[in-house]
Amino acid sequence: PSCILHCISRSNLVRNLASVSSNHHNNEEANISSSNTTKSPTSPSIGNNSSTFNNNSNANPNEVNKFSSFASHWWDSRANPLVGMNPIRIKFLRDVVDSFQPSSAAAVDTTAAPNIQLPLHNKRILDIGCGGGLLTESLSRLGASLVVGVDASTHVVEVAKRHSFHENSRLVLPSSLQDDRDIRYIGGITVEELANSWLNEHEKEQTPSSSSSQQQQHELFDIITALEIIEHVPNPSSLLHAAKSLLKPNGILLVSTINRTVKSYGLAIVAAEYISGKVPIGTHTWDMFWSPAEVEQMICSSSPHQSNGGDGRMTQIALSGMVLQPPFINMEWKLDGSDTDVNWIGAYQKEQV
Repeated sequence: PSCILHCISRSNLVRNLASVSSNHHNNEEANISSSNTTKSPTSPSIGNNSSTFNNNSNANPNEVNKFSSFASHWWDSRANPLVGMNPIRIKFLRDVVDSFQPSSAAAVDTTAAPNIQLPLHNKRILDIGCGGGLLTESLSRLGASLVVGVDASTHVVEVAKRHSFHENSRLVLPSSLQDDRDIRYIGGITVEELANSWLNEHEKEQTPSSSSSQQQQHELFDIITALEIIEHVPNPSSLLHAAKSLLKPNGILLVSTINRTVKSYGLAIVAAEYISGKVPIGTHTWDMFWSPAEVEQMICSSSPHQSNGGDGRMTQIALSGMVLQPPFINMEWKLDGSDTDVNWIGAYQKEQV
């Protein structure tokens, strides 16, 4: 990438670069044509009505505002270049779940083609940095009983809520299944704030007749996704530890981000933002990229700040690169376990108690 780097003054790059989250995903998942319903999205008494956060918040107001300005284009594949990445993320997630968290009784969706099973049947999933709901809707269509999408921007969450009722969202179930799946969106809140509120709320709901630990674990999540988000928060370790606290034993945390390499600077910033224009200038800051080893250290190392469900040991169980295929203008991606130099995705599992 050195020849590319010399084409643009580094001082101009530094002056223009500001970190903006490139949240995720696509509205099509791998070979699943099932449809389901979204109950009226309601949020508990948590979250903010505006993009203002206290000094201790793990949210960058500049990041939140920039994503809010992009909200109306979230589902437009021509304006959102990461839309094409969703199918391989879904494939990676499905492969990991099938291998490390198989369902004992996957349901068959009678509205889909014959013998098509819903791989996420009865899973409770949290989508951190859900944006306009691209991944969130896909996870629900794949059979999850509950998908909670949380984002620091109230504006993008409103887009997600509206789209969940759009006819193209395909979130419509036959009446017999309408109570089986649920999407909830919570905007204006960080995952740290969500974890505190969620755990405290369900702790108050515990009944004397049930084991407190078992009941609390029931309210936690089987799968948590944090895709293209940790490179856009002030303290990624805090975000990841909060996510771990909401994960059930045997639960899986999925993280995707960009590696901090010369190659990623040339491709993810110079080529994507300044040459092709596929990504708005200022979307990424190279110093905020993270290597697989660094993320594994943050997730799998013990921490004195872990509490409630967060004190379980985590282990990396899968890792793959996400590589853009030529011709690059089509924005088509593939998984490549041998190339994590730029975009990559990893899976981490909490030990079974």
